[in-house]
Amino acid sequence: MLKKLSKLIVVILMVSILGSELMVYADGGGDEKITLRIMHYYGDTDTDASARYLKEILNDKFAEAFPNVELIQEIYDNQTYKSKIRVLMASDEVPDIMFGYGAGFSEPFVKAGKVLPLDKYLDDSYTNHMDMEMQNNFIYDGRLYGICFTYWTGVLYCNMELFDRAGVKIPETYEELIEVCRSFRKADIEPVACGMLNKWHGQQWINNFTIQLGGASLYNAMARGEINLDNDILAQAAQLTADLVSADVFCSDMYQLASSEAEDMFLNGDAAMIYIGDWYTSSAEERLGDKLEVAKMPIVPGARASGDYHGGAINGWMVSSDTKYPETAANIAAWLGYQLSCYQPQSATFDIEKGDEKAEISEVDKKILALYKDKTEGGVAWDTLLWPDKAEIWLNTCSKLFEGKLNGQEFVQSLESHMK
Repeated sequence: MLKKLSKLIVVILMVSILGSELMVYADGGGDEKITLRIMHYYGDTDTDASARYLKEILNDKFAEAFPNVELIQEIYDNQTYKSKIRVLMASDEVPDIMFGYGAGFSEPFVKAGKVLPLDKYLDDSYTNHMDMEMQNNFIYDGRLYGICFTYWTGVLYCNMELFDRAGVKIPETYEELIEVCRSFRKADIEPVACGMLNKWHGQQWINNFTIQLGGASLYNAMARGEINLDNDILAQAAQLTADLVSADVFCSDMYQLASSEAEDMFLNGDAAMIYIGDWYTSSAEERLGDKLEVAKMPIVPGARASGDYHGGAINGWMVSSDTKYPETAANIAAWLGYQLSCYQPQSATFDIEKGDEKAEISEVDKKILALYKDKTEGGVAWDTLLWPDKAEIWLNTCSKLFEGKLNGQEFVQSLESHMK
């Protein structure tokens, strides 16, 4: 009887996203207050819209939805989080609920039995609202281990006030990008904000160029180890990036800047462009207003995969297999996933119920959707697509390329030798 009641409550929650008091009772025992730990990296509410929305959801909605749960947050910056979660996964201190990058980043945790499969906790009335293609990075061996709540696309953000000052237009080709950046230098304007202390800012250019040149299928196959990394496509993408470094396209002090500092540099009007995921839109629109314009990455020589895009669905919530309250933790993860999609309808991974939208799609987001209206297959960043140990090799090798220590061919040879 209790199982049937719990099942009914799951249906009610997933359809209407109402409170979950009885669901907590199913694990928590009557009126007992239970404590769950949740770990994530959503502390940067200045530049990450998801961080702002999560804060609002937890502050304003959680207590009503889960009145018998005390949720203890552990918040880190992105890079610290990635290191911390790996350490915890090797211990017995895994948080009950955690932010999870899907794909290769979380695969070793799943294979080690540290993550709870969620299938049995999700009723059809919930899963029928999910865009299951957007959940692929959380499916391992046919089972769902996470709730992906948004997807992202790579965007070239432009400060048109600085473009006007330099007398240039948004570049549409790689060659135009170099010429535009020369004009910015002559006008004493930093062209592209990039923070290489965290290394991942630079990888995005190589990722994008690889997809343009070879397509997302090839790109993803390389990340899965199905194709050698020592290949002409990746070498060409790396060389194109290295040539941009040589052409002073990136900001002068990128080696001393963390990613957040480079992002602030653009928001403060100190750089003309930045290439980053569209999670940045809300902050950029708020800070720059009418000065802001968005574009795709300029087309590189030899590009042949115009329908493919840099981005995808990789952000989600996962649950520890060791939690004392698996049903409650799974229901919270599902609830948070849907709630976050409701706040970000432009990149939602759910079919949002009428009336549940918590935000309108902004004018800039509409432009981004129009840019990618014909998108086909995507490829997320390799620091999350690869297994963590290989992602570290990848980022370190990207850093060497940006420092001028490797050319394109040496880049792929180094990757191939170190990732074997």
